[in-house]
Amino acid sequence: MSVETHRVLMGACGWKHQAWLDDFYTEDLPEEWQLGFYSNEFPVVYVPAAEWIDLDVEEWTEDISDSFRFILEVSSDVLNDEHRFATALKKANSLGEFCLGLILQVNQNLQDDIQLFQKRLDKAQEIAPVCIDKCGTELTKEFKNTLINQNISEVWNGEPREGESLNRGSLAVSRISGDNLAMADLRKVIEGCLVVSNDERTSVLCIDGKPPSLELLRNADIILNLL
Repeated sequence: MSVETHRVLMGACGWKHQAWLDDFYTEDLPEEWQLGFYSNEFPVVYVPAAEWIDLDVEEWTEDISDSFRFILEVSSDVLNDEHRFATALKKANSLGEFCLGLILQVNQNLQDDIQLFQKRLDKAQEIAPVCIDKCGTELTKEFKNTLINQNISEVWNGEPREGESLNRGSLAVSRISGDNLAMADLRKVIEGCLVVSNDERTSVLCIDGKPPSLELLRNADIILNLL
């Protein structure tokens, strides 16, 4: 099944999890084959900044199918460093169409310097669609207006949200965690993802955690297929 035929793309945050060795990866599977194995089960992976910024990511394309996609996180410290940011964009660009989107983490410094943020945003959008992760901070009115004017969505964590922050741009990313999330609550999250999924916008649900819950991923897939 291709990316275009998914109503909601679902995957985990990262694929290298020691705790998955018993429940997902087989004991005799070499670590370098884990990405290929993961990509046979899921259409997308959310890659935290620490897991790609300093690596040679171009070789990842050798292990995956043509329909698999990466979402790459760019931390605020990288955004604040022009050289590291340029290097990160070069690596993201090396993935070509396999890079579905970039998640820009913002801190107070970036909110206070709108001109710097705009420069980073413009460069990032040359590579792939962009979403913003406010990392628990309260966005200023000026920054919110910038996102609205630029048609940029915010990463959603499944909690009640103001306005339609997911209903913007060509990419909407939801990121949740929790082994004990009730099926009814999980269904509400998936329904929220479906609402913003259309021909012009790709909706993605990422399961986070230490490690991401495989049970949550499997339950989410069951619910999505029933809706």
